[in-house]
Amino acid sequence: MPARKPIRRSQLISPFGIGAMVDFPRDESLMPAGLDAWPSANLQCPADSGWLIREERLETRLGVSHFRLPPDFRDPEPGIPHTLQRIPFVRFPRWHYCYHCGSMDLLSPFSASAERCKGPKYDQKSCDGKPVYRRSFLIPVRFVAVCGRGHIQDFPFFEWVHRDSSVQPDCRLRLRAGRSSAGLSGITVQCSCGQRKTLGDVFRFDEKDGGPLSKIGCQCKGMRPWLGDMDSGSQTCGQHLRVLQRGASNVYFPHVVSSLYLPLWAEKVDRDIITVLEEPHIWSQITSSTLAGQMHEERCRWIAEALGLDPDRFVAAARKKHEGQPLNSSGAVATDEEDFRRSEYRALCDARGGEKTELYIQTANMTPYDSDVGQHLSRVQLVHKLRETRALAGFTRILPPDGSLASDRLQDLNLDPNIDWLPAIKVYGEGLFLELNSDAIDRWLKRESAIVPRIAALAAHYNAIRTLRGQPQRNVTAKFVLLHTLAHVLINQLSFDCGYGSASLRERLYCNFIDSARSMHAVLIYTASGDSEGTMGGLVRQGRHGRLEATLRGALRHAAWCSSDPVCMESAGQGADSANLAACHGCCLLPETSCEEGNRLLDRALLVGTPERPKLGFFREPL
Repeated sequence: MPARKPIRRSQLISPFGIGAMVDFPRDESLMPAGLDAWPSANLQCPADSGWLIREERLETRLGVSHFRLPPDFRDPEPGIPHTLQRIPFVRFPRWHYCYHCGSMDLLSPFSASAERCKGPKYDQKSCDGKPVYRRSFLIPVRFVAVCGRGHIQDFPFFEWVHRDSSVQPDCRLRLRAGRSSAGLSGITVQCSCGQRKTLGDVFRFDEKDGGPLSKIGCQCKGMRPWLGDMDSGSQTCGQHLRVLQRGASNVYFPHVVSSLYLPLWAEKVDRDIITVLEEPHIWSQITSSTLAGQMHEERCRWIAEALGLDPDRFVAAARKKHEGQPLNSSGAVATDEEDFRRSEYRALCDARGGEKTELYIQTANMTPYDSDVGQHLSRVQLVHKLRETRALAGFTRILPPDGSLASDRLQDLNLDPNIDWLPAIKVYGEGLFLELNSDAIDRWLKRESAIVPRIAALAAHYNAIRTLRGQPQRNVTAKFVLLHTLAHVLINQLSFDCGYGSASLRERLYCNFIDSARSMHAVLIYTASGDSEGTMGGLVRQGRHGRLEATLRGALRHAAWCSSDPVCMESAGQGADSANLAACHGCCLLPETSCEEGNRLLDRALLVGTPERPKLGFFREPL
């Protein structure tokens, strides 16, 4: 639609990606359209457009050829079609009403601007008879209907009101908020034919029998407005519809898959060669023509000579990059999440990359650190530079994604199968990589027999809820809960020590769930922003000798006592899905953008122990 509505590029990945409802000023609710309608969707991505993102590891995992940045708005240039950079939206929900008189109207999803009230023929005070410029703008209704497979449609107001009668061609609806009740029962939808119903029980829902919409014969029609399915869906669904408010947090869950860039090919390569090979249009020239799957070395030499670079070094670096493949230890492409992260884990542990690349890691000497740190941490890596790619692979509704790309709850972003790319953004930053001592973890698990049954009960409850929702179970261990809780308390403490807000820091957990023979036990705390130069080094500084000890002890002291104790420490289950033990907003929880697990699976008792069982705490000595 041609109307200009400002939205940041990063917001089009999360939280306002394709299929989400975005509230704009002047009470407009718009939904970003699918990739089919994006600029140059079916054309080769021009290197000079600034859209192209290459991340080989993530491309292999998601099965795409490349990624594209959401376009920033530009006025079109004559004769250059890809300069028209505008993300299309559709108007959803379509039902709108006048806040002055209550008149309801079903607007076109492709209308470019909001419409004014036309004024219903009612006896009550209305917009009828007023000049057009004085009539109120229509605003979107609060209610939508969704199903568990990710479809969404307008609330069936006509069917709701006329459940006991038939709809006439001249029927017009009116939404009025009465004074009898401040809740939904005080909201009445009335028709010009005399029928009226309240919305008092629209949110009631049962997994077996459905909700009130199922009782009046309204089932999901498989509508996907972001793909153009407006009146009747192209897919037959038939699931129960659940009524939600359009601003509810469970209406949209983006499935964002991220990856740290590992430029292992660029180690010991000159900076000027790295800069050239990182240019998408130059790399596309190198890989556009191959001989029997091998790189065309003569073409590489031409490019190097044209740019004034050493041909031999340029060819060697290009060959190393071309042959580099994200493989796991068995030689297969690393598409599993655990194998995918293991390659990052090894690169971070080994301080791969270099000062000239976009991954620069410095290994801290553990000798100067206090003994408390040395006993519990086996490695501290100062990540001066990192680059993260975040790609939107789909979305779900009602329940968050379960991590599987093959889930039937995960909705597609496009209809055209020839679209072989996904929207993504690149962010740059710095971080701290802390690896726990594996021997210390083993001694901790053997020292206190209550650790395993405590976490086993939490894991059983957590997996029972996942089973009820149709999600796969997870092998939650005490080591994972320990790592996760440690990351949370450190982020809370670092927000005081180095000045970053807690929402600016993120966690990335490295823990094995499946393969116990190849153990991982580390956490990466990092900050990543859209700035191409990353951040200013404040987080890395806190990992150095003399500062990390103070940060760790401060985090543990705050974790030892919560303002909600003793209720928090003695809790048998709290937070989302009751999936936390001793963890609440007063001690451990973080903004949702910072946590990988949705603030679930936390227990600070594993860090500091309890008054009755101090040996539960892995870090009981520093306290």
